[in-house]
Amino acid sequence: MKKRRGRTVAERMAASLRREEAEATGKPLYASYTDVPPGLYSKTACMKLKCPAAEDEAPAAYVLNRNWLGYMPLYDRREKGGQQG
Repeated sequence: MKKRRGRTVAERMAASLRREEAEATGKPLYASYTDVPPGLYSKTACMKLKCPAAEDEAPAAYVLNRNWLGYMPLYDRREKGGQQG
């Protein structure tokens, strides 16, 4: 039997938020990944950066991902502190 790749529609919908749910968080929403400012990353991208998102870490924003049928969380990996004014 061939192993199925990817996730089912139900699994994708469970992992993402509907628009109303994402708006209710009060976090910024982005319509596409090109709109996302530098330093905000998906859970997978955080893992690739070797700075994974903690289970209890709250997302900093959400981005619309049509493949996942909803809004996916983004985590803040910007440098803390930055330049002092």
